[in-house]
Amino acid sequence: MLTELPPRHRPDHLRAACVILDGQDRVLLTEARSADERPGLPWAVVPSGSTARETAAAVARHACRQRVAPTRLRYLTELHLPPGPHGEAPHDLRVFVHRYAGASRRTAPGPDLRWSPPQSGTGEGLGLDAASAYCVGELLRCRPDDAADNGIRAVAEIEDEARRLIDPVPALWRRDGAARVVVIGPPAVGKSTLLKRHTARAPDTEHVRDIVPVRRDRGPGPDNYLTRYLRGDDASGFFCQMETLLLRVLQNLRTGESGVMDQDVHSSLAYAKALRLSGALSAQQYETYYRYHHLITSALPPPEAVVHLTARTDVLMRRLRRRDRVLERSFTSSYVSLVAQCFEDVAEELAPRIPVHHLDTSELNPDQVLARFEELLPARTGSADRRTDRHDQAQG
Repeated sequence: MLTELPPRHRPDHLRAACVILDGQDRVLLTEARSADERPGLPWAVVPSGSTARETAAAVARHACRQRVAPTRLRYLTELHLPPGPHGEAPHDLRVFVHRYAGASRRTAPGPDLRWSPPQSGTGEGLGLDAASAYCVGELLRCRPDDAADNGIRAVAEIEDEARRLIDPVPALWRRDGAARVVVIGPPAVGKSTLLKRHTARAPDTEHVRDIVPVRRDRGPGPDNYLTRYLRGDDASGFFCQMETLLLRVLQNLRTGESGVMDQDVHSSLAYAKALRLSGALSAQQYETYYRYHHLITSALPPPEAVVHLTARTDVLMRRLRRRDRVLERSFTSSYVSLVAQCFEDVAEELAPRIPVHHLDTSELNPDQVLARFEELLPARTGSADRRTDRHDQAQG
């Protein structure tokens, strides 16, 4: 029941929860406050302007009374919850995992919280509410090798090590002309539709289309690593990501100052994160991928801005089913929510370096998305003006 897609019209109410484990594999739970209430995971409503990962980190910090970096949280799952027994509104629950490094028998958690050891490998015996029991069970079923110790923590550590190895990056192919804006986001969020409509109204703007070769019609698509992987060849996952990274680089290099891009190298990173977190890429494979990605993206000219399109998972699934592409029929809501979370992570990582605008398309029609997008576009700074400026500077 918990993972069923919700009704089409429902409040957009997102909460973030955290499964917190200590060194003794105990789970941190909220105390029941009444006889008809069950203990559960610590959680909070995601406020406007924040993200689920940041909110989950704040929950973990409050619960553990120690600093918790958002990048050290592992994404676990997203649930769509119906109205509660006491009139609680339906909501989406985004769940993360935190490994509490400082726990000891003398360590007291935050108020109204307690450590509790699961009595089985599925989290039974804790008397939890249904959503919390499902999340704890999902975590314990995939432990000990990959869930708590080698998930998002390993991803962050791999990325940190790659940056230490590669930085500072020499100028390999930097040039003055960079894309005006890049549009990123999960499948079926509306990227291509938006840019087609925008360039139809702005003929001086180049629409740099997604060049990853997956056919949009009923055919099986070309024989490449991406289509092999989407057809079920798990061994093609790593080669698929390296192949896609190369194509995204070519896409970036073909973009000029008037270009608006339908995805780029950062989209490739979001999918690589999702494959790593789902177990389709090993830590060593992700390390190899990320080293190449970081080297390449550090040498490419950044766009003037990034527009990150988002939508609720139920909306994305409905759109995927409506367009009915052969290679997307195997996409589950769990996979789509994981990819969407990874795009949120990539957007957060880009924000300190590039202006990133978030645009939720869940309740917007194409005209409204287009109008909002065009409000977010950076002001045009023509290449001729820049060439004149450089000429004037050269003349002294």
